[in-house]
Amino acid sequence: MATYTKNYNLIKPAPEDFGDVADLNANADKVDEVLKKKADLDAGGKLPAEQLPTLSYIPTSEKGKAGGVASLGQDGKVPAGQLPSLDYIPNNQKGQPDGVASLGSDGKVPSGQLPSLDYIPTAQKGAANGVATLDGNRKVPAAQIPALDYIPTSQKGAAGGVATLGADGKIPESQLGAVGVPPQIIVTVPSGSAVTCKSGSKTLSATSTGTVTFALPAYGTWTVTATLNGQTATENIVVDDVKQYRLSLAYFSATLRVTSESGATVTATGPKTVSGTVPSNGVLDLKITAPGTYAVSASKSGEKTETVSVQITNSGQTYTAECLFFNKVLANNTWAQISKASAAGKASTLWKVGDEKNISVNGETLTLVIVGFGHDDLAGGGKAGITFGLKHLMKDTRQMNSSNTNSGGFTGSAMYSWLQNTLLKQLPSDLQSVLKSVNKKTSAGSASSTINTNAMKLFLFSEQEIFGSKTYSTGNEGAQYPYFATAGNRIKHLANGTGSANWWWERSPYASGSNYFCGVSSNGNASYSGAFASASVFNLLSIVNPGPLWPR
Repeated sequence: MATYTKNYNLIKPAPEDFGDVADLNANADKVDEVLKKKADLDAGGKLPAEQLPTLSYIPTSEKGKAGGVASLGQDGKVPAGQLPSLDYIPNNQKGQPDGVASLGSDGKVPSGQLPSLDYIPTAQKGAANGVATLDGNRKVPAAQIPALDYIPTSQKGAAGGVATLGADGKIPESQLGAVGVPPQIIVTVPSGSAVTCKSGSKTLSATSTGTVTFALPAYGTWTVTATLNGQTATENIVVDDVKQYRLSLAYFSATLRVTSESGATVTATGPKTVSGTVPSNGVLDLKITAPGTYAVSASKSGEKTETVSVQITNSGQTYTAECLFFNKVLANNTWAQISKASAAGKASTLWKVGDEKNISVNGETLTLVIVGFGHDDLAGGGKAGITFGLKHLMKDTRQMNSSNTNSGGFTGSAMYSWLQNTLLKQLPSDLQSVLKSVNKKTSAGSASSTINTNAMKLFLFSEQEIFGSKTYSTGNEGAQYPYFATAGNRIKHLANGTGSANWWWERSPYASGSNYFCGVSSNGNASYSGAFASASVFNLLSIVNPGPLWPR
């Protein structure tokens, strides 16, 4: 009879039993099922990783490594090399010199470890030969204060009290009694003069016998005035001490007439300083009572004029000065202002190349335009501050010469004669007064290589001054003006811009012949034409220097 195994219940046939394939297969299935649940070993005799459970452990590789775990030495402690730097006080410094104080059993530093202390014992608080205490108001109690020799505040400035001091550190006049010797002003002035000495509401008067002595009742600024036969002399004196002040007055009266902008404050500083406000007519008369040199200037709205020096010498005369402000809009300045700005070297900081100002010549309005700063050499030395030219052409054309010749060059031409002898005199008088002569270079003409230099106030531009190079001229006749560096500025229209574009004259003779002068075509290009032709005139003038460009 068959039996079964203890653990997996496998069939065990008896010796007398016949073998049954079904029993063998059943046993095999049971063994296979059990083996399925058992781990296999790999070739190394170890369990494969996939058959291991998830383990919570620190890999050996992290032992003693950065970011890992500390190892332990043979003493069971973490080695010093694996410890961080520690901010600690070593035990051997406890209670040692230059170390740290220890604490006794009472939790306090032992007296032997304390330094010598500079202190006031509590027992001296409020005690004789001790220190004062403070009451609830943080003040020393009256009982601890000795008797004081002082003047109560209530007596300050009070009757029977003590005098106060003013802001000037002196006793106010109201607290002063009569002094034995008062301060004095002794005035020397011509005999017969009526003399007054005034400060505030106090006025002293006397008639001079050569000198007048005033005993002053108070300190302060005193104004001394003397008059005789309609003449007046005055002076201010600051009196701040008991002494004699001496003053000499001389009769002098001159007028300083200052032209400036209405509303401006004019100050004249000299032997005496006088000032005033310019009225609406732009002219201020200042009375000068002492001869000498006066520095005169005007200020308004934070702006100040240049200082003008005026020497005043004679009584009864009128002296003049101009204190001019500069407007950053060129057209809003007079020619006198423009000239002053130019002479002062301020023109290029106030205005720019291309800025405009209109003038009237024989009823014709012409627009002047700045063509350059510091470009031309003044005939007397130095540089012309500003050079002007016409923005466009005059309405009428003119011949360079009545005959077809350039002999004698520009200065030998009929055009040159007309500029200097006719047109110059037709310019506004205020413009004429500020024009300066400049040295201009020009060819002698007739195909000559000779370059002459002549001083002139009105002139035509040369080819090089317009284009910066020569095309038809001899050359060596000056440098290009900044205004003409812009090609569009070379195109000029008749009638101050209201007419058509037109050809216009230069002062440069044609280099290869004796019959022509150079010019600029209506489209702004270099050209030339017979001297007897009629062309536009575009003139140039220099202000300190204001020159012409004429149509053909």
